[in-house]
Amino acid sequence: MYEHDEILAVLVGQPNSGKSTVFNYLTGLHQTVANYPGITVTKKSGHYHDGKRRIEVVDLPGTYSLTSYSQEERVTRDFLLLERPEVVVIVVDASNLRRHLYFVFQLLELQIPLVICLNMMDLAWRRGLSIDIPTLEKSLGVPIIPTNARNGEGLEELRRKINAISAKHEHEFPAAWKINYGTLEPLIDEFDAAFSQKESLAQDFPPRWLAVKLLENDREARRIIQHHTHDKDWEPILESCVQKVEEHEKNGGDSPRKIIASSRNALAETIEKETVQRASVPRRNSDTLDWFFCHPLFGLAGVAAVMFITFQLAFNLADGWTWFPWISEEGSFEWNTPLGAVDSIFSVWLPALFDFCFHLPDGDLHSLIYDGIIAGVGGVLTFVPTIFFIFIFISILEQSGYIARVVVVLDRLMRFFGLHGQSILPMILGGGIVGGCALPAVMATRSMREQRERLLTIMVVPLMNCGAKVPVYALLISAFFLEYQGLMLATIILISWAIALIAASVLGKLFIGGEPSPLVMELPTYQVPSVRDIVFTAGLQTWWFVKKAGTIILAVNVLLWVLMYYPRPADPDANTTTQLAGSYAAQMGRVFEPVSQYAGFDWRDNVALIGGFAAKEVIVSTMATMYGIEAEEENEKNTEQLASVPIVPTVPTVPSIENETKEIEAIDTEDLDLQGKRLAIRLRAEGNWTMLKAFVFLLFVMIYNPCFATCAVIWRETGHIKYMLMTMAYTNGLALILSVMVYQLALFVGYLSH
Repeated sequence: MYEHDEILAVLVGQPNSGKSTVFNYLTGLHQTVANYPGITVTKKSGHYHDGKRRIEVVDLPGTYSLTSYSQEERVTRDFLLLERPEVVVIVVDASNLRRHLYFVFQLLELQIPLVICLNMMDLAWRRGLSIDIPTLEKSLGVPIIPTNARNGEGLEELRRKINAISAKHEHEFPAAWKINYGTLEPLIDEFDAAFSQKESLAQDFPPRWLAVKLLENDREARRIIQHHTHDKDWEPILESCVQKVEEHEKNGGDSPRKIIASSRNALAETIEKETVQRASVPRRNSDTLDWFFCHPLFGLAGVAAVMFITFQLAFNLADGWTWFPWISEEGSFEWNTPLGAVDSIFSVWLPALFDFCFHLPDGDLHSLIYDGIIAGVGGVLTFVPTIFFIFIFISILEQSGYIARVVVVLDRLMRFFGLHGQSILPMILGGGIVGGCALPAVMATRSMREQRERLLTIMVVPLMNCGAKVPVYALLISAFFLEYQGLMLATIILISWAIALIAASVLGKLFIGGEPSPLVMELPTYQVPSVRDIVFTAGLQTWWFVKKAGTIILAVNVLLWVLMYYPRPADPDANTTTQLAGSYAAQMGRVFEPVSQYAGFDWRDNVALIGGFAAKEVIVSTMATMYGIEAEEENEKNTEQLASVPIVPTVPTVPSIENETKEIEAIDTEDLDLQGKRLAIRLRAEGNWTMLKAFVFLLFVMIYNPCFATCAVIWRETGHIKYMLMTMAYTNGLALILSVMVYQLALFVGYLSH
């Protein structure tokens, strides 16, 4: 009979030890992700079953030690001390045993039930390393399970060991295990004895561990003593500690912190010599690759090339190449893009299914279901293929070890603006090259250890040129900058980066404070990524996106439908433009017109921008409706005029212009690209639309409020609504100020020139 029905097991380890892979294997799909209350550190938890028992597994943040210098370290240590898990698994990189032993020693001093997962055994073998595991177990006094988490080797044995330790208490921790700290031992023994006499303190915390932490001048240890010692008994203890440390240093001794670190490193070196044998010539060396990828010049060229190829592949697989087998609306087999297949589900199959099952008449309910709900969900899930493939390739780059090289190469540039080398990937992912998504970009900041740089990165990611902004760019560039398309697109990219970097510098100084932290990270060994782990990680991240962002987007789309659908006009035969002119959305657009007019925007432009709060893709379709682009009147448009307004290459195009003369009548009038061409013609015919207004509109769309789903993810990832509100406030304010300044300055210069 088991003693417990529910068991708590935790995973700890240094970054790049394979801890997340072990966690994914143990828990499968039974995972949740959240932030610890009040901080930005991510908490992952999952579970599996051993008979009738439920084993809850918590993946604690990766950290190099149990000091109290960073949030990750504090979270890990507090969880181990306060939650009292039945089993603690530390994941150790077998190819870097000595460096990982330093962390193992700190866990051993905590006197907790520990098992070592000696991971990456295949990598150790390729480096010519042979580890004597029985001798290592004897030296440390804890069970050791050799594993290769990338292909699952040894993980079932690890699971059995976790079950055995928690169920039968097979392993009793050797409380006598300790490191000899040399000249500090008399002080440690004295403090140990003093703490042992305080029952309320000793029953919750190992006295020797507290003594060592005090000598390390750990503030958290002082707080523990103050909190768990009754009355003012802690004051003489701490005063005695400070006095004796000062005496020790006056007598010529090294600082206690230095002695403790040196003793741990010396013991780690000794154990490594006793248990690890090295081949005369290592089987693999990555120095040559690092010379290229970390080179100040070649490294930058490599980053540009790798990122360009990565995102080109991701977007082509999602919505460029027709490689996905699909059944067309007519029931015939065809090749489609994954994005096209998802769009077909929500634009064709689901409406047809509702028509067949319910036969809803035209009216409010019909419009709500078809335009608000089905179209709303479809608008969210259309992003899923793109996000999935982006995470696929990001996973490949992370597991291969390349991302760490990117961070090193770009750290100096990013630090100049108050950011961090690790900021570069989320910014590129958010659309730094044009065509990304702020949602996975904000989520990608989870790998950043320092809170300051992580918050700054999250707040400037929305300034990048996400894929949702590209249709707006395509429309206005094709309509007003036909002869300068490439130049305009390059200008947009450069402006967005300049604004983002300057914004990060200003935000860091005014609101977040502190100095950029130095880049302290190891360069992981190059590895061949695991297909299973890549697909699993990408699938899990995509599923979280669907669950968290999908519901928010759906709600916003329904709200937007209400604003544009009501109030209904008295004339039932009124056209779409007339209906929209009297809607709540139109009324909102007119409210902002007294201010927006200084940037050249009228109420119709405001309505489109309001729709962009939900999703930037809504801007083009809303503008088409606002400016009266309807199929009936546009079928009569001059084909020659239509041909004069091509769409920029970043958006899929309809058949070539030469063929359009013959095929124009056969093209579906609801086609997105065709609608874009017609809207471009309509805007050029508008008296108040000029190259200046088009440029200012592009600038505003680039900067202003991130979509609601991104706002929600910012709130969730930071753990505070204030950062979401700050992001919304500064992006909207900056967009309005810059747009008005550029528009008015251009008008003034034009006035002077005449």
